Amino acid sequence: MSRRADERTILRPLVADLARRYQDGEAGWQELMDRKVLRKFRRQLDETGELLAEQDCTPQQLDRARSICAELLVAAQLLDSGCFVEHEVETPTGKHVDFRALKDNVALHVHVKRAPQTTLRDAQASVPPAWRALEDLPRGLVVALSLSRNLRGRPMHAALTESFAFLEQASVGEEISFRDAEARTAARLRVIAPSTGTRVEVVADLSAGFDEHVPRFQATLRKAFGQFMPRGENVIVVCGSAGGVEAFATALLGSHIQRWDKRPRVGELVAYGRGGDGFWAGSMRNQSRLAAYWTLARGSGPLLFLREAVNTRAESRQIALARSIFA
Repeated sequence: MSRRADERTILRPLVADLARRYQDGEAGWQELMDRKVLRKFRRQLDETGELLAEQDCTPQQLDRARSICAELLVAAQLLDSGCFVEHEVETPTGKHVDFRALKDNVALHVHVKRAPQTTLRDAQASVPPAWRALEDLPRGLVVALSLSRNLRGRPMHAALTESFAFLEQASVGEEISFRDAEARTAARLRVIAPSTGTRVEVVADLSAGFDEHVPRFQATLRKAFGQFMPRGENVIVVCGSAGGVEAFATALLGSHIQRWDKRPRVGELVAYGRGGDGFWAGSMRNQSRLAAYWTLARGSGPLLFLREAVNTRAESRQIALARSIFA
């Protein structure tokens, strides 16, 4: 199956589910949102469904379908939460906020962005049983395994021996690679994060081009920030593939690093934290406190990120509303 056909397979059920939600909710939603906008959303869903049914759907048309799904997915969530919703609200600088959601005299300004293309690879992959032996190592680390060729026999045994020695001392961000008999790269291990457990956790590395993708997410976040409503509570919602969530979190919070200024967890010698390369690093962009990542797939839900603790009762109410919608 081609990648384009695979993406249509994921988007079609989402569009069908959104069409059902808009049809079922239309009567009640008309009290919460302009009827003309709701009718436009229904037309867009119908057109997108027809487009995805075509075999010659172009990459540009798929991008358009993703953008429509992202916007209408967020709109449905706001309406289902009982918010009064305005669409395309102009800021004092002439920019536009995608949605202003109002409930119980609390307002949120919501900026919807599609994850940058090309989307991170989401092919199904699993960790071979031989590599699972690394999970016996008592270190709380998440390790990504990327396999381009199979190793067997003596090369496999040598790779595992070297991997154990590497992981006993490795820090977050370090990696090791292995070659086959023809000197071609066959496997790569990269320590990507601290684990919540006490042993190594090996995961399949599905994020091709991860390091190149993080800056694209940061550019998306900066674009949304440039459209913020001054003196309002703004929420950035980025919608993309399941494989993009880790790159989004790294772009937002910073790279995983060892932090000597923090106290290690009980029983450990090293503390981990985030570096200063994130969108929310330090006091930069302190107007941005809320962001979410949402996988464009039927049945998915948003993952909400909160930058810092609230200081006032008004802020507490805004955060509570954001949590009720996106958490």
